[in-house]
Amino acid sequence: MPLSEIEEIYRQRVSTMTPAEKFQRMHTLNQWARWNIARTITEKEGPLPPEVLKWRVALWIYGRNSECRRLIEGQLERVSS
Repeated sequence: MPLSEIEEIYRQRVSTMTPAEKFQRMHTLNQWARWNIARTITEKEGPLPPEVLKWRVALWIYGRNSECRRLIEGQLERVSS
């Protein structure tokens, strides 16, 4: 499947980035995604203490993995009591 013009421009720009620039871009996108997840949780449930919100975001991201879910739920219990 041929790349669209936008995809081609994007790939060209990414290919010129240094590893540090690629890492910074990934880090920024990760922060943005976590912020959006936190905003969604807050919209549904109202304000939460920062530590609880942090673990709720982690549960949203990693909750499909049963071991991660168990560990995160343990942390949520700890910070919620």
